[in-house]
Amino acid sequence: MIPFTAFYCDDAQTSQWLDHECLLALIRFGERTPAATDPRVNRIALPELGGTATTEVWLGARPVQTGIVDGVRYADGGEILFLQLTMDEEAPAALSPLTATAYRRLFAAARARDYRYFLRIWNYFPDINREYDGLERYRAFCVGRHSAFLAELADLETRLPAASAVGARGPGLRLCALAGREAGIQIENPRQVSAFRYPRQYGPQSPSFSRAVLRSWGERDFQLYISGTASVVGHASQHPEPMTQLDETLANLEAVLDQARQRARVPLELALLRVYSRLDLDPAPLRQRIARTFGAHVPLLFLHADICRRELLVEIEGLAVGAAL
Repeated sequence: MIPFTAFYCDDAQTSQWLDHECLLALIRFGERTPAATDPRVNRIALPELGGTATTEVWLGARPVQTGIVDGVRYADGGEILFLQLTMDEEAPAALSPLTATAYRRLFAAARARDYRYFLRIWNYFPDINREYDGLERYRAFCVGRHSAFLAELADLETRLPAASAVGARGPGLRLCALAGREAGIQIENPRQVSAFRYPRQYGPQSPSFSRAVLRSWGERDFQLYISGTASVVGHASQHPEPMTQLDETLANLEAVLDQARQRARVPLELALLRVYSRLDLDPAPLRQRIARTFGAHVPLLFLHADICRRELLVEIEGLAVGAAL
C-alpha cells in the first residue's frame, strides 16, 4: 500500500487538513507565509507565479506521530518519514560546512526513528548562484553534501536520493526529506550524464543525487520521486529561451519515466509536478506546453525561483505513482 498521497489545494483550505490524524506534510509557499512549529507544516519562501496561493498536502495511510530530534522536526507515518531542518548561516562563505552538519543531523534523526534510507531530499537556500571566495554557493553546497554522504553511505553511487536544490527568498539553509525503512531503486537518465559523474568544470565536487528513485510498496504499488530536471543533455545546458528549455526538460522527464517503467513493469503516471522558473513568467504558456506532453489532468504548481545553473531558466520535479493492473 502506498504510504501517502500528494495533491494541491487552495491555501485557504489548509486548516481542514491540520486536524487530520494522517497528515504527513503540509507545504506552504510564498515569501510572506508565516513560520510554523508543527513538524508537519513546511514553509518554503518562494512566490507562486500567476498570483495564486497553493498548498501541497501529503496525506498518509496511517496516523502520524510527530516530534523533534536535535532540531530536526519529523512526522512518522509508520512506513515513511518526513523530516525538515532549518539552520542559520553565520556567513555566506560557510555554506559547505553548514551543509555537511545539516545532513549529518538529518541522518541521525532518521536513524533514531529506524529509517535508514533517504528517498528524496529538497534543499533551499538564498543566493544560490552568488560567488564567495571564488566559489559559487551551489558548488559549495555540493561539497558539503558530498562530505556528509561519504561519511554516511557505504555504497555512494547506488544509494543516492532524488533531490533538488533551489534558490529561495528566505534566509538560512532549509532541508526537507523523505526516508524509508528499505531502499529504493536509483533511476538514471540515458540522455544525461549522471550528476554524480559530472566533469570538474561544474565544481570541485559533482552533485550527489540520482535522477529519480523508484520505491515499491509491496508487490503492486510504486512511487517514483523525480529530481529537479532541467534542459541538460549529456552534462551541458541546452537552449537560451525558456520555452525551448521547457521542451528539453519535458523530454528528460519522459526519459526518466520510461526508465522507471521498465524497472517497475507497471504503468507509472504523474501525480503532480512542481515547476520552478527563474523568470517571472505567465504560467499559462508553460501549462499548455506541459499539458500537450503529459495531459491536462496532471496537477501543476509554478514557483518563481533561482536554479542551480545561471543559464537554466526552468526546472521541474515531481511524483509519479503506479500499480499493477
